[in-house]
Amino acid sequence: MKNPKHGITGNFSIEEEDVKSFMEITERVEPTKGEVFKGSDMIVDKNYRDVDVYQIESEEESLYNVLQKVARTSNGYFNYDINGIEKAQVMKYTAPSNGYGWHIDIGADGIAAQRKIAVSILLNEDYDGGEMAFRTGEQVEKTKPKTGEVVAFSSFISHCVRPITKGERYVVVAWFTGPHFK
Repeated sequence: MKNPKHGITGNFSIEEEDVKSFMEITERVEPTKGEVFKGSDMIVDKNYRDVDVYQIESEEESLYNVLQKVARTSNGYFNYDINGIEKAQVMKYTAPSNGYGWHIDIGADGIAAQRKIAVSILLNEDYDGGEMAFRTGEQVEKTKPKTGEVVAFSSFISHCVRPITKGERYVVVAWFTGPHFK
């Protein structure tokens, strides 16, 4: 797959030991169900977003050091004004899962309004389905990265995770933040 507009896929990866460290979060942290906005409320809607979310707390310094390197490398492509990382998450999609419907990662207010670069780092490959798809205009591009591969894209790009039909899909999701786009 060629790089989507406003994004990079498959150009670099994290180390295997870092993949294992991110996976260990799922053994230490109690997950919550993925939520979506419905009006001004956050609700669980498995038809739209079917995932367990493991929050990565700031005390996990070694993991955030890995994400700092990912931020620097990713931003070499974007050259955005970034100065922070929103709380990262490990997400676990268990088949049969509807994945995550079309959405963008930038929000209207709060920390989500400061999201500039969204990053997805795949932690395993032993599942079916679960491709990431990006939509710019009428064009849809899909990718299924290898373990450890970084997919980075502008937070305003519409994207989704296709349904997972077999196995479990684990992925690290993070957002690199900065001043509002001008």
